[in-house]
Amino acid sequence: MESISFLDKAIDKIFSIKKSTFYLILILLLGFVLRLIAAVNLTVGGDDTHFVTHAIDFFSEGRLITYDQSSGLWFAFTSIMYEVLGTTQLASRMAALIFGSISILVIYLLSREFFDERASLSSAFLLAIAPFHIKNTIAEMDVMTMFFVLLGMLLFIKALKNDKSIFYMISGVFFGLAIYTKVYPLLFIPSMLLFYVYWMKREKKVIFSKNNFKNISLFLAAAFIFTIPALTHNFLLYQDKGFLDLQFTRSLGLGKNISEQFYGWDHQFNAKNDWKGLIFGNSQHSSAKKPTIISSFEFILKGDPVIFLLGWGGIILITVYRKNYRPYVLLFLTSIFFALPFLASIILLPKHYIFMEVLLAPLAGFIVSEISHKISKRNSIQIIFASLFIFSLFYLGTTPQQSLGAHHFYGKSHMAQFMDFKDDKIPQNALIIADSRIYRGRINWPLQGRPYLEGTDFLNLLSKKDEIPGKEITVDIYFIECIKDDCGWGTIKDQPELNATMESLVNLFKINGQLMETISEPYEEEAYFPVLKNRKEDILNVYRGSMTLKDSIILLASQPKNWFLYDIGYKPIERQFDYYHAQGFYNNALDKLAHWIVVLALIITSLSPIYVFYLIVKK
Repeated sequence: MESISFLDKAIDKIFSIKKSTFYLILILLLGFVLRLIAAVNLTVGGDDTHFVTHAIDFFSEGRLITYDQSSGLWFAFTSIMYEVLGTTQLASRMAALIFGSISILVIYLLSREFFDERASLSSAFLLAIAPFHIKNTIAEMDVMTMFFVLLGMLLFIKALKNDKSIFYMISGVFFGLAIYTKVYPLLFIPSMLLFYVYWMKREKKVIFSKNNFKNISLFLAAAFIFTIPALTHNFLLYQDKGFLDLQFTRSLGLGKNISEQFYGWDHQFNAKNDWKGLIFGNSQHSSAKKPTIISSFEFILKGDPVIFLLGWGGIILITVYRKNYRPYVLLFLTSIFFALPFLASIILLPKHYIFMEVLLAPLAGFIVSEISHKISKRNSIQIIFASLFIFSLFYLGTTPQQSLGAHHFYGKSHMAQFMDFKDDKIPQNALIIADSRIYRGRINWPLQGRPYLEGTDFLNLLSKKDEIPGKEITVDIYFIECIKDDCGWGTIKDQPELNATMESLVNLFKINGQLMETISEPYEEEAYFPVLKNRKEDILNVYRGSMTLKDSIILLASQPKNWFLYDIGYKPIERQFDYYHAQGFYNNALDKLAHWIVVLALIITSLSPIYVFYLIVKK
């Protein structure tokens, strides 16, 4: 009887859901499905191959940060996803998939603090179908970062409205998690303080009081906690080896003479903010002559024209006619006040400007709501939503903007297809040889955990076959050919000798092996839509053969490869260039504290989607 009673209550609860809540659930499901398609299909870019391998065993090997990010939460979370789901493309993108989807609910809640229900639902819908946000469902930190920033902003606004210390503290926690995911959210902290001053003046409250000082201190202290892992790593590394990570080196200049041997090749090593180029153009960080501030806006205009144009339309309309909605305009402007010029003056990577798209969504949602009111037909909002959805589906299939990364949404990338083929068709103990004309990251990522060699290394070993110790065995070999002659390097045309060497290796397997699979993907320069007859480009050939080799070659091929300064999997941990020895009681205590904070960050990260659902239910 109790089970029947519980079932009755559950059914009653489902049928008592408000219409707006039902719409929000549908919007969330739509956004999740679109991001799941993106996670499965989108190609693995250059940075992706960098980060996905650095996440392998990050948490289990006790890492705090990576040398180039000064942060580690995304890597720790993704390394756990690998443990649960396997080291797959989908697992590498779970952070963007989960937190990108839940951001839809957070943007609804944030919008609801400033606008009405219809505008808030419109904001959530626009973010759910936002092409630029969807196409960033890749192995990058920015989507996860902005989830924490949005949640931190939401709770900061709640703190201002309710004057509750607990909201200030929890807001600080989420800003701290954002900073531990990617460093630049640190620039949103002064933005929040600036908005705090505006809000207090608007409400005619005392800015400097004992209670306010306590609240802001709680906010800053909670955020600071999650900077401890990065600060600890750099402090102990500098004590032990005399240098810092890349970002700390660039900012502070300490130990630069030592760290140059590690970071000197990276353009960030000597990068400085080009404030002149930001405003007047001809920036040292961009080949374009236009001011970099304009380029940063163009990323969102090209990536998501609907949110960009409607969002700025919302700013104009509210500023001129709707004064009661001005607080959100001020929140948007203060939020980009520090982050936008800093980023645009030093690095122009489209992914870093996701915050503009996300924060414009409530303003765009306001405009959609206003248009539906003006139309004044019963189903006007549904008609607008359907039209915007159709446009988004079309825009997702159009030719990818080269400046935004050549990512096809509907067609599965050759990397994703090859990883599927490898898992299904290539035995675990088979030796895999990869054409050296394939970008090394595109070799290391799909083949890690298997015995594999690059083509040039394999030929070099064959030339020394008689000198290599071990007994001869017959080995199954799978050779991966780059059909295009350049798969990601962009420089093979200037290396005719390498190209000729790889062609000789291709001929070896053509004659003595069997073609197993040809892997194709949509042309980068052309639109691609499902069902329609779209052209595809052959990228990889997979050959199967066998050869007599020394068993020591297989052992060598099974060793973890080095990729961007680290051995993949960080084993042995003591051999990594930035491993430090914590000396003395206090340093060891600090190191242990930093590692416990990583555990705490992972626990809160895992619970944060549940917390968002709680806020939705409570609302």
